[in-house]
This record gives sequence, C-alpha cells and structure tokens, in this order.
Amino acid sequence: MTRTTNPLLPSALLLSHLVLASVSTATTVGTLELEPCHLSNYPQEVLCGRHTVFENRVLAEGRRIDIHFAVIPAIDATSEADPLVIFPGGPGQAAMEMGPLVSLVFGKLNERRDVVLIDQRGIGSSHPLECETPDHAWRTLPADEQARLTRELLERCLEDLDADVTFYTQDLANQDIHEILIALGYERINTYGGSWGTRSALLYAHRFPEHVRAMVLDGNLPLGNPAPMYATADAERALDALFSDCSEDSACRKAFPDLEQEFDRALAVLEPNGVRVTMNDPTTGKPQTFVLTRDVFVSGLRSILYMPGLSRIVPLIIEQAGNRDYRALAAASSYFETAGAMTTGAHLTIMCSEERPRMEASRLDREMNSGFLGRAFLENYDNACSVWPTAPLPSIYSEDVHSEAPALILSGEVDPITPPRWGEAMAAALPNSLHLIAPETGHGVATQGCAPELISKFIDQGHLEGIEGDCLSGLSRPSFFIDASGPAVRLDDD
Repeated sequence: MTRTTNPLLPSALLLSHLVLASVSTATTVGTLELEPCHLSNYPQEVLCGRHTVFENRVLAEGRRIDIHFAVIPAIDATSEADPLVIFPGGPGQAAMEMGPLVSLVFGKLNERRDVVLIDQRGIGSSHPLECETPDHAWRTLPADEQARLTRELLERCLEDLDADVTFYTQDLANQDIHEILIALGYERINTYGGSWGTRSALLYAHRFPEHVRAMVLDGNLPLGNPAPMYATADAERALDALFSDCSEDSACRKAFPDLEQEFDRALAVLEPNGVRVTMNDPTTGKPQTFVLTRDVFVSGLRSILYMPGLSRIVPLIIEQAGNRDYRALAAASSYFETAGAMTTGAHLTIMCSEERPRMEASRLDREMNSGFLGRAFLENYDNACSVWPTAPLPSIYSEDVHSEAPALILSGEVDPITPPRWGEAMAAALPNSLHLIAPETGHGVATQGCAPELISKFIDQGHLEGIEGDCLSGLSRPSFFIDASGPAVRLDDD
C-alpha cells in the first residue's frame, strides 16, 4: 500500500509501537500528548489524550472544552497509516465505551490498523451534558405528571450545566473530530458508523471528502429519515414480521394461536390511563410499584425488537400482558437498563435541533397516527424539546450531502428502526457503495455471522471488489420462548 508524505504521518505510524513498549510516561504524537490508560470493558492498555477547542467554534472565543479520545494502536509493527475511526450511535453514546465492539468485531483490523475512539463534544468524557434522571417515584405518576416532571428536571439541568447547549450539534462535533485526527497525523481514515453513527459518518465524509478512504455504515439513518419520523411504520413492520414468524413456527403457533388478537387485548387492558403494577425487580429482587401505560408498554416492545434473540420472548410478553402479568416484559426490559447509556443533553441538542425541525407536519401526522407505536415516541421528544434550547438547523443539511468514498452498507432484515429501506436510501448518497441485507437480523449487523470478516476484508483492500454477502445467508432466527422456562426446542414445522 502506498503511504502519503504528510510530515506529521510518521507520528501516526509510531502509535502501534507505544503500547507494545509499555510506555509508562506521557508521549507526544503529532501535536497531541498521549498517555497510557485503560478503557472500561477492554483488556489492553491503550493511549488516551485530549484536545481543547472553543465551545463556540465560529467566534473562536469564550468557553473552552476538552475533547477526550483514545487510540488503540495496531499490533503489527508494519501497520497501515489509515486508522479505523468509530462513530457510535445515539446520538449520545460515548465512543470510548466501544471497547467491547472493538474486541468482538475489529480485532483482526486492529492487527494492522489503529482504532480511534473520540468522545464527541457533550458526550462521555468530553464536557458531558449530563442530566439527572427521574427517580423511581416518577414511574408511579400518571403520564401527564411524568411529562411535567421530565420538563422540570431538564430545566434544572440547563441551569446547572456549564455550557451553551446549542453549540453541541453533530457538524460542530465532526469539526472537533477532524482536528484531532489531523493533529495525530492521520491523513486518511476509514470509518465505522452504527445507527446514528451512520449519519455522523456521512456528514463527516461530505465535509472532509479527501480524508475518507472507506466507510462501513451499519443500521442506516440517511438524511431522508429525520428520526423518529418513520419510527412507527418501521416498528410496525418489524412486529408484523415477528407475528408471521410465530405463525410459521409450529411451537409458537401452538402456544400462541391468536397472537395478534392477544396483542390487541393487551393494549386494551392499558387504556386509558394505564395500570398500577407491583412486582419484584428482576435485577434486585425488591418489590417495585409503577404505573404502566400503553405508551410505556409499546415503547418497551419496540426496544426489545432491536435484538432478534431477545425479541423471541415478545409472544410470551403479549400473552402475559393480556392477563395483567408483566414479568416477562420486566425481565426483557432490564437488559436495556444496563446497556450503553446516552448522554441526555447532547442527545437532545442534536435531536431537537437537527431532526425535529425537518419533519413536515402533514407527513408526520400520516406517519404517526397509525400502527401500534402511534405518537408515543415522538411525544417524548416534543415534551423534552419544548424546554431544551435549539440551534439553527446546521447549514450542512441544506447541501447535497454525499460521498464518493467506497461504502459497505449493512442492514438487518427485521430492524425496527433502520430497516433495509433506509440502507437503500443511504446508498443513493453513496454512488460507490454496496448494500448487504442480513436475514433474521435486527439493529446492527457487524457482530453477526461473517460480518466481521466482510468488514475486515473491505477495509483492508479499500474497495468493494470481491465483497459478497452470501455468507450472511446462513443467519437464522432463534427459537421462540413459549413459556417462562426458556426457548422451545426447535423441531421441523408441520
């Protein structure tokens, strides 16, 4: 591979040797000082640094904030010059918490390439816009009181934050990221974007086209999908697919012969104001009381549909819910309480400033007033955005956003939030792209089957020739839970 001649580049090439040499003191790479550190849930020592920027990049004056980042150096001493930069989801997930993804998916790539994790402004360790979360008492309140308390908490958060939250949009964050990459001596990069990260990676590639060598986009959110405008239709499609799967599976069909009617009954039980529920917390065993509304129930189901393995408990959840039994729902939902957290303030700045203003009212009404999810998802944002300050819509959204870089686009067939139709829409902005659809897969393909090998091959060669998705065809759905004892033993269908 031909290397570029940037005078800073040798600094980047040194990164692969620093951890191997067990550096115990700070060292300067490019124009940035790095020191050994450890990331959560990642075994190896890595290199961490920070880069100070103006919060207001336009005026370049006033408050300064530190953008923190980590470099996982390549293992091979003859490493390639172009790293892999991870753009995480959310918006609001911290890149420096993506260590487990690196281990699971990018281990082979990391043999010959650095992996760079940058917590963008307002997120993770980079001047985070953290807000207090409601305590348990919030769950016992009626929906209108929950909404009021949420607004009050956000207003208090705004008073406490040392930040002008309107300066935490994605385009400004991408400019910080670019400065760090250039300062580290990386002339060209490869990107992996997951979920919201596909949007941020696309915006980065459009703004800095000469710096992007190759892109992997997994669970796509193109500009034509201002989230959560199409969330209802996409969630409905995923639930319909699950109902069809159940009807075609002999064990599930026998256990839940009237699943769709049971679902209607479960929703009816929760009308109009929800039900008061007391049960033992599945993680602590302590009894908890809360008000379960229709909106909370369907939002919980939607989240469970993200993961096909977890979604196999949905028929049992529905059957129990029709009888006012929510133990299966609580057990499945507990997974998300320990999953990767979002930084609330940064999430709201981006969603309220970049997504909500681009939703055409007439189309929004058509999209939201049908399907099991209805307006529940949107109303949560409208409530929060009513008090959260917004920035003007960034000008990049009025541009013809595209990239000529080779792009591998990945979609899960039964993804409830970024299904294959959005991968196709993303491909329209990327003329040098290949869209692969993973069967029986939900939100996020990179960890499934042969996807890590496909990604590694594509990034290594930097072009799409010879990249085929045939190896993904063997992915299959797990067995359904037919009762609380666990998944059914799969037999040949009748």
